[in-house]
Amino acid sequence: MSDQIALYVDFENVALWAEQEFLDLELTPLMEYLQSRGPVVIKKVYGDWSRFVRYREDLMNNTVDLIQVYSIRAGKNRADIRMALDAFETAINRPDVKIFVIVSGDSDFGPLVNKLREYGRYTLGIGPRDVTHPLLVKACDEFVYLESILDDSNGIHAQVVMDNATARSLLEKALRVHEHRGDLPVLAAKLKQTMLMLDSAFNETNYGYTQFKNWLENNDDAVNLFVRGMQLYVAPKDFYISSSFDVDLQPWTPASTGRYETPSASLPADDERSSAGEEAHIVSTRDANPSLRIQYKQILNRLKMTSVDFATRRDVLRDIYRALTEKPGERTTDELLEHLCRTYEDQGVIRSKTTLRQIWQIGFRQHAFDYKGKVASVHVPVWVNPEIESEAEFVRRAESGFVYAVLNAGLEIDARELASILLNDGEQVDYIQDLLDDLEARDLIINENGRYRLPGQAIIPFQDDPVFAPVLLDIQGLQLPDNLPHTPEKARSLAKTAMLQRSQDFAASARSYLCACKLQLEGVEENQPGANLEELRWYVASYASVKAGELSQIHRDYAGSRPYYLAFFKLVQEDDPLWSRMRGLINPMLSYYWINAWRELGLNMGHSGGGGAASPAEIAVRAVTSDNQELCTLWFDMTRQLAEVNPSLLRRVINQIRLNRNDSPVNIQVAETLEQLMMA
Repeated sequence: MSDQIALYVDFENVALWAEQEFLDLELTPLMEYLQSRGPVVIKKVYGDWSRFVRYREDLMNNTVDLIQVYSIRAGKNRADIRMALDAFETAINRPDVKIFVIVSGDSDFGPLVNKLREYGRYTLGIGPRDVTHPLLVKACDEFVYLESILDDSNGIHAQVVMDNATARSLLEKALRVHEHRGDLPVLAAKLKQTMLMLDSAFNETNYGYTQFKNWLENNDDAVNLFVRGMQLYVAPKDFYISSSFDVDLQPWTPASTGRYETPSASLPADDERSSAGEEAHIVSTRDANPSLRIQYKQILNRLKMTSVDFATRRDVLRDIYRALTEKPGERTTDELLEHLCRTYEDQGVIRSKTTLRQIWQIGFRQHAFDYKGKVASVHVPVWVNPEIESEAEFVRRAESGFVYAVLNAGLEIDARELASILLNDGEQVDYIQDLLDDLEARDLIINENGRYRLPGQAIIPFQDDPVFAPVLLDIQGLQLPDNLPHTPEKARSLAKTAMLQRSQDFAASARSYLCACKLQLEGVEENQPGANLEELRWYVASYASVKAGELSQIHRDYAGSRPYYLAFFKLVQEDDPLWSRMRGLINPMLSYYWINAWRELGLNMGHSGGGGAASPAEIAVRAVTSDNQELCTLWFDMTRQLAEVNPSLLRRVINQIRLNRNDSPVNIQVAETLEQLMMA
């Protein structure tokens, strides 16, 4: 039986972080992640519930104990003291509880973690990547970043790839340890334990992988993988196994599937990957010229659009429509999904809230829902989009997102292949045509003699948008070295290099990203295998973000950096895959964009009340209430430009201000002012 788990959540710490990062914090994904590792017998969440009323229902639905902790001053409560006392009491009185999970980014919990380890307990820390103190990470036996568990990343942003380079170095160190011990090849489970002992922050979940095996496969240029029976073994790339070493040990191949042994119950369960996901993963790392079918699967898997089977997707979409039409605007998204969960449970059908949320997202991306002008959130009432008049039309609207994702990536449409993937029936090409017709009717795609593409006069749709003119001029003016391979593979390599450079050298990172943009753009224009619009848009957004940083932070050219900020915001829209793929950059990019108004005028905005970087909501309040008329004029002009390219982002800032725990007439005034700017 798996070891029992005790969970302690410093809710204020993570909730305030989530609101600043424009996230809807939900406990369900966290609970599902922990339940996959063992029985969670103690679940305590600490906060001042008078300030977090809107989260209480979701928390209680997960049968947690809500521990009231009153604030002693703004921004600080006594959760750390109460949590420490409760956790230590459990360690003394409940020897059957072996795993303690501390959810917080506060370094104050470091001593508690150290004491629990002294008592022989396995400690798992969970906290936000950007705010968790390194001392807390190092104190834990294992640490997982909260963003990974909330599953808000459909791709790899710069920080993740940078960490992956660190993880590869950790992998090499762990293999050297086993080499010195003379036990190579080493069991994969044992290797992971060694890596955790060397660095508790390592976890494949942080890099978007459900299994340690999958992470190793994606780093097969550094290791050789072997199988014996149903177990996976690892050795360095240059390790040679003589024929007499172990006749049962065979080289790993894509056919070597099965469940491999994982470290003890203190580590995550090694869940099987779906056959579609496994095929796409293998091809993406081993096949330089994937077929159209595999490219479809790669795109859709990355968006988690094929993680639910056809029958379940259809049933849930129909039930969502019926629930919304029966009680329009009477439930929030969260309440509706919880209602469906209870309904399915009463029917004896097991469908997790995470599954329902993934299906909901399919419809959300295609604007199947209406929030009556409010920021789209799981906490606001929801209606069916009034344009949709029937259940069949609602399902079609949601499922048109599959086709749009393919076209958004710059791939051709093969109706038979898409029907096979989406409907389990390659003969239903007429339905794929219906989806294309729906997208065309909404002016989201264009039909040119039977070939579909996104709006725009060029092969690259955003080439016609003046917002991207500075970036496109940079790409056109770049002269590539003669010996540089003009391939999508080289573009990906340069993008990875740029990610590693961005934290230390903005200029070098910008050059690498710009090269990647040029190579990928050429690849899309020439229809090279493996080149697609999705990757190009990612490279362009990444380049715009780094170039904006170079101009503003190195050259102090604040006005010159503004077009690059706007290009970034134009690409990274809430209903676009880039939103989640670049989640870690959205909040700081917006903060710097607005702070530059002060810098451009030679002013100092100062620090936030907590002593750290100011959030977009704090900056907006300071700008609107400033006595400096020149600053107000500049900031208002910058905000109008932002509203033109990304109104949903501004709506999220307005929502953040309205939800501020220190609600006041000033905050109401600022929110109303921003709404007027959006309407101007």
